[in-house]
Amino acid sequence: MPRSDKRPILFDDQSRYLDRFGLVLALTILAIAALALIDLSAPTGDLAAGLASIATSVLVGVTLLLAMRASGLRLKWRRVADVLVVIVLAIIVLGIVYGLVADAELFSREATRPVTLLVLAALAPLVVVRRLLQHRTVTRGTLFGAISAFLLLPIAFYYGFLTIDGLLGTPFFGTAQPTTSFMYFSLATISTVGYGDLAAVRPLARLAATSEAISGQVYLVTFVAMLVGLRAQHWASGRRENASSQESATDETAAGTSGAATDAG
Repeated sequence: MPRSDKRPILFDDQSRYLDRFGLVLALTILAIAALALIDLSAPTGDLAAGLASIATSVLVGVTLLLAMRASGLRLKWRRVADVLVVIVLAIIVLGIVYGLVADAELFSREATRPVTLLVLAALAPLVVVRRLLQHRTVTRGTLFGAISAFLLLPIAFYYGFLTIDGLLGTPFFGTAQPTTSFMYFSLATISTVGYGDLAAVRPLARLAATSEAISGQVYLVTFVAMLVGLRAQHWASGRRENASSQESATDETAAGTSGAATDAG
């Protein structure tokens, strides 16, 4: 028979940041705001834009790493993720610096599409959801984690859209757009707003966009239902405990009254 104490392969839930989803949520919101406001493929030669791009990439990397820690990823894999993010950030920094020094716009723009960040961004909401499924009561951390996982989805698709834009022979939207447009489009897609000012023009791009819309809606339907179910279960359990306590108190009162009546007789 298999051993019941076998150590898990991916998770050990031993991180000091376990369930610190309030911090994850704060960083995720900041990362989305930065990606929506700062063009990572700014024109070469602009030092301020280059520094802003580096700061944004660092913020995204820290956010993803913290999400891994809050979700209880094993130390071994946390270190692997740390090394990958450091390498990616180094490549981004070198690409931007090279673009500033050598005026190589193509190399600078390609440095904004790291596939490694796409992989980590795609894994982040999955590991957060995995951790939340282990919660047996709905706490403030559970709510923060649920919101964090939902907001991590548009970041993952943002990098997915950028990757597809680099792979296609024609731009994702038909014409070249700043990277801020991809985050705007990602947020509009997952919320199913559909303004129509930007639209995917190639089959692969359209598939990615519709996949994000479906993923967002499936997440809301299934995960919100799970949270409501956990909360209802906790509420029902609390009512049963209160009812049991009241019955015990009533029995004790009745026993005390009966004893007093016997003594008086």
